[in-house]
Amino acid sequence: MTKDAIIGRQGGQPAGHGAGGGGRRKPVPAAALYSGVHCYSGRHSGRALRRLCTLVFLLCALLPWLAGAGNASAGGAADGQVEPLRLEAATAGASLAGHFARLVDPERKLGFADVLQADAAGLLEPRADFRGVGQTRDIHWYRFDLLRPPGVPADWILEMGEAYIDHLDLFIPKPTPSGRPPEGAEGYRLVRLGDFVPFSQRPLKTRLHALALTLPEGRPVSLYLRVDSISAIRLSARVWTPAAYIAHQGADLLFQGLFLGVLGILALGYVALGLLLRDEALLAYTGYVATVFVYYLFANGTAALLLPDLPGWAFNLAVGASGFLGFSAALVMWVHILDLKAHAPLLGRCYRGLALLVLLAVPTTVTPLYALTNPAVTLSALAVVAIALALTARLAWLTPGDLSLRFYLASTLVSLSGLTVAQLMLRGVLPADFAVADPYQVASMLAVLVLGVGLALRIGRLQAERLRAREESAFATKRAEEQRTFVAMLSHEFRTPLANIDSAAQMIELSGAVAVPSALNRLERIRLTTRKMAELVDLFLSADALDQGALALKPEPVRLGQLMEEALGGLEEPEEESRLAVAVDAPDLPLRVDAPFLGVAIGNLAQNALRYSPPESPVRVTAGEDGEGWMVVRVADRGRGMSAEEVGQIGSIYFRAASSRGTKGAGLGLYMTQKIVAAHGGTLTVESVRGEGSVFTIRLPPVGGKGGAGSPGPAGTMSG
Repeated sequence: MTKDAIIGRQGGQPAGHGAGGGGRRKPVPAAALYSGVHCYSGRHSGRALRRLCTLVFLLCALLPWLAGAGNASAGGAADGQVEPLRLEAATAGASLAGHFARLVDPERKLGFADVLQADAAGLLEPRADFRGVGQTRDIHWYRFDLLRPPGVPADWILEMGEAYIDHLDLFIPKPTPSGRPPEGAEGYRLVRLGDFVPFSQRPLKTRLHALALTLPEGRPVSLYLRVDSISAIRLSARVWTPAAYIAHQGADLLFQGLFLGVLGILALGYVALGLLLRDEALLAYTGYVATVFVYYLFANGTAALLLPDLPGWAFNLAVGASGFLGFSAALVMWVHILDLKAHAPLLGRCYRGLALLVLLAVPTTVTPLYALTNPAVTLSALAVVAIALALTARLAWLTPGDLSLRFYLASTLVSLSGLTVAQLMLRGVLPADFAVADPYQVASMLAVLVLGVGLALRIGRLQAERLRAREESAFATKRAEEQRTFVAMLSHEFRTPLANIDSAAQMIELSGAVAVPSALNRLERIRLTTRKMAELVDLFLSADALDQGALALKPEPVRLGQLMEEALGGLEEPEEESRLAVAVDAPDLPLRVDAPFLGVAIGNLAQNALRYSPPESPVRVTAGEDGEGWMVVRVADRGRGMSAEEVGQIGSIYFRAASSRGTKGAGLGLYMTQKIVAAHGGTLTVESVRGEGSVFTIRLPPVGGKGGAGSPGPAGTMSG
């Protein structure tokens, strides 16, 4: 066996393992990559987006090289000797970095006896510090060298991490009568540790993997460790005195409890608030926080304290599934926060589709397929983070008044910074003990808190908008009440005087006392103006009755041709009849409607078309029957047209489009038309293009259909 064959790919990562990795679990969940993601659709951000994406992909391509360079730079002494960790009386805790050697078994064939032979041949490579090796199926062997000088206590505790490593098999030399080191594999005892050893069967019941050691006095001791894990490997080891270890455990559990407690409180508080406000973005954010909580509960070994007999595959499932579910929750959260359904529907569908695919991949977290699905999800999330960073910054720059966007951006930056450091540690670019605590765990808590502040600002903005909407609604209600009071006044105070004026003008005209043509024209104008004022009063009264649901329909049999003649025969200006192009395809079509009211609806549409279109342009009115037996009346003009927003408000009381400025009107005609059509069981639709005109279409169900044309109910009353 050659040295190269034993060491294998010791200095780098195996081929095919990129930044995403392929293990069942990894220290940073895929969902975390997406925690700060949202987008802004704008053509001006394309150049910055492309540059950032290029930078991220270059970083991904350089990660294997950086990992190899980092591992190469971590090599130990050139002579292959390892200086034992000298445990003095003043030593409370010390890292084994620089006091170990490593051997990589890429073929997974070496036994402990083979490793002892390789060590005797000087094939174990000394290492200056612990470096992550990423996600690999290689087996890593370590030799730790310890020395207890005379007079130093013999009892020590060896602690190894991370908690998520599947198998840690430690070979400890047995005591010998001569005090010499054992010469063969039979002189060592095996202690199994790792994630796949139930917590209840571990030597010490701690979050990480630990056991007590009794070291001989005055001579070096070598411990051998075999590491095998489907998840990413980032090993570190420390030696503690029992008293120092107890103090260390207390501080460690306090930090983990604080971290999980903050996440738990956030999840409970925001789920209650989300249910109260029925806000889907808050509920998705709560789901994301819950997945981060579950991930670190299991990945950091805290769950083992609560579930001591849980098997290793269940830990893999909890960690892998929480990462995938968190990614999906983050996608849905940003869809709602940015209202992508309205502003960027295609992007919103892509987000939802990706979230669904990730959910479908959850069962693979306990199968070999996870080696394929996890890198795919991780790389997708990494790309989204790059897009988020550029587009969130762009959106915050374009809308400086929205403070919530600044918090979203800060959350993304914090999350990405912690993720970058964690990945560099995992890939061996930085030492495994570069940070005191897991950098992404700390960044996750900060990012979640910052994102929560941004969502709180969003809630405040939404509440302010709802309050403003309620105030506007209250104002509109008050205005409607005032209009009804005015209508009542008109009905009592104006109808009788108007009738008297019209009657007096008619008597003067019939008496023959006035023969001058100009005077007769003035009398006609008086009568015409009086009738217009009376019609205006009737219009207000009818609108109020329709709104109150108090006006009863009187459906009667009528032919379509007769209905159209009565509806269009009473236009206020006879000369406008020449602009009307009326076509009735089925004049004998039987209807059962309230002809006077339906005539008002059709007449309103025709009058509006004549009023709001150029004087020389024609107005086309068609009436007939469609293929399903419905009566269809269309009024088409070539006027100014309306925007999509204005079309959506057609039928609202007192609403007038921008194109109606400069022309008379009260905003009640279309409101009445829609109410009358709806009372007959029909529909009023509008198709309009700015600068090209509008088409209004009335559709009524056939006689004998559901409700019958113009037969809205048994009592024949309309409900507003």
